[in-house]
Amino acid sequence: MDIIAVIPVRSGSKRLPKKNYKSFNSRTLAEIARDKCLASGIFNKVVISSDDLVFEELVNCKEVSFLHRTNKLAGDKATTDMVVDFFFEEFPLCKSILWVNSVSPLQSVEDIKNCGLRLNNSAVDCVMAVNTLYQHCRIANKPLNFDPNNAFEKTQDLEPIQRYIYSCMGWKRETYVKYRKEGFKGLFPGNMSLVETSVLAGMLIKYEEDFLLCSKIEEAMELDKEVKNYSFHKINNYNQNNNLLNLDRVNL
Repeated sequence: MDIIAVIPVRSGSKRLPKKNYKSFNSRTLAEIARDKCLASGIFNKVVISSDDLVFEELVNCKEVSFLHRTNKLAGDKATTDMVVDFFFEEFPLCKSILWVNSVSPLQSVEDIKNCGLRLNNSAVDCVMAVNTLYQHCRIANKPLNFDPNNAFEKTQDLEPIQRYIYSCMGWKRETYVKYRKEGFKGLFPGNMSLVETSVLAGMLIKYEEDFLLCSKIEEAMELDKEVKNYSFHKINNYNQNNNLLNLDRVNL
């Protein structure tokens, strides 16, 4: 399976300045995402991509590499599709890319693995991690999945809302590049698959209170204990035994 995991890490952050440099229970957010991607055992390569070369120091084994992005691709005006275009240009040998968000530090190894394996399905062109909500929802002050004139439904009887949580997003090269060349402006061309992930995966760090809350949850539940103790020797053996190939980088 020629699939790589890319962990985008911007140096700038408006809502929580320098969040990618802060220690989250002894590790940075990028380190947490890196270790979970490695522990999943499904990627040919794990790539940390940033406009700041300091994050190149997080490359800790042959399965991890660093990709430098220009300030233009890391600025506030850079769109996700521009960055995905760049990733596919830089890794011409990969068949699929799974974008693993570092700002979702409580997503599990299984969350990442499930998204990656779904992307490898021959009938799937792109994936998005979701949380399914059985709640009364409104949009623009209008009921979305219930009738306010009817009896108040039990939540389990409601039409569920599938909320994009962005912890993982992925694309197949063949479909994505083809659609983009044909002028497609959307981010998810072809057959999109929604992957149900844990509730914790949907807790994104945008503000200081998010950072504090997520760090306390991880600490209290010891969510990352297994990954922290995961032997990179075991990871390397897993990759070798399963014939995972290293992908060459270009223009780095």
